[in-house]
Amino acid sequence: MTDILIVDDDKELSCLLQEYLKSVNYSSEVVNSGEEALTVLSKTMPLMVLLDIMLPIVDGYEVCRKIRADEKTRLLPVVFMTALDVPRLIEKCYKAGGNDVVMKPLDHTDLLGKIKKYIPANN
Repeated sequence: MTDILIVDDDKELSCLLQEYLKSVNYSSEVVNSGEEALTVLSKTMPLMVLLDIMLPIVDGYEVCRKIRADEKTRLLPVVFMTALDVPRLIEKCYKAGGNDVVMKPLDHTDLLGKIKKYIPANN
C-alpha cells in the first residue's frame, strides 16, 4: 500500500518530494494531473494526499471536492501544496475540503509535521 499520493504537475518537484519521503520511510506514488489522481483513488487508498492547487484541466480544489464527495475517500486526509501565500487561496483550500496547507518551496520540517499529523505513528 502507498502511504502518500503526490499530485503535482511539476515532475522535478514530485521526484524530489518522492525521494525525500522515501528517506523518512514513507512510500509514495506520483501522478501529474487531477484526472490521474482520481483514477488512482478509484483503485487504491493511500493514507493521505499531497495535492497541488494549480493543475491542468482539473485543479486541486475540484479534485479535493470530488474526494470529499466520494463515500470511499471522503475521510482521506488532503494536504494542499501551494506557492501562493494568499489568504483568499488558502481559505479556498479549506472550503474545498482540505485538511491542511503547506507552502512551496516545501520546508521538510513543516511537511513532515503535517504528514505525522495525519498518518498514525505505528505505520
